[in-house]
Amino acid sequence: MKVIDPEGKLFRGRVGNMVYYVMNGKTYARRAAEPSKRERTERQRAVVARFTTMQQLYSYFHQCVSADIWRLAGQAKGKLAANLFHSVNCGCVDEKGMIVQPGLFRFSAGSLVLPTGVRVERAGDGEWRVTWDADDDWTTSAADDRLMVGLLYGRNMDSPRWAAGVTGRRGDGAGSFRTEEGKFGAPAHAYVLFAREDGSAYSPSLHFPLADGAAER
Repeated sequence: MKVIDPEGKLFRGRVGNMVYYVMNGKTYARRAAEPSKRERTERQRAVVARFTTMQQLYSYFHQCVSADIWRLAGQAKGKLAANLFHSVNCGCVDEKGMIVQPGLFRFSAGSLVLPTGVRVERAGDGEWRVTWDADDDWTTSAADDRLMVGLLYGRNMDSPRWAAGVTGRRGDGAGSFRTEEGKFGAPAHAYVLFAREDGSAYSPSLHFPLADGAAER
């Protein structure tokens, strides 16, 4: 609303619930925005906390882990990468925005088929061995698909990262990886997946808790 001042003076500021401001040499007024008198409900606060955590988790994954995994998965489903990541992984976060269900976290999604009988067992101090059943049908996969392993460490649950020293191809039936306890603390969860040699496709991930030293899926 334009303000007419008979004395021709320009003024600005707030009077009551009206804010006066100057634009293009003229004074205008608008009603001041009133703060909401309704507090967010517990459910609304939980939604905001989950959403904030998922935004931060996806941003970290995209920048520090892989920009391709969820982009490719999203393209295949006609969804934005961030939206797919959120919908698939929001179940691992509680109402306070904390990752409390790491078994529900998916490090990857994609079209490559996982082999059956995947097993993870401790092979030494910081060394882990991964084995799986041999595949005879390479219709949707290939013998040179690379083994990849993601990790969540106990004191850095919001910082997924790749395992070090990963070896193994699908056709080998076995591979290995290393954890870095000295740098990140005790490893808590491993996520086994396979990737096409040129990085154009990925498999879903399988979750393995590492606390017991061995697990099979």
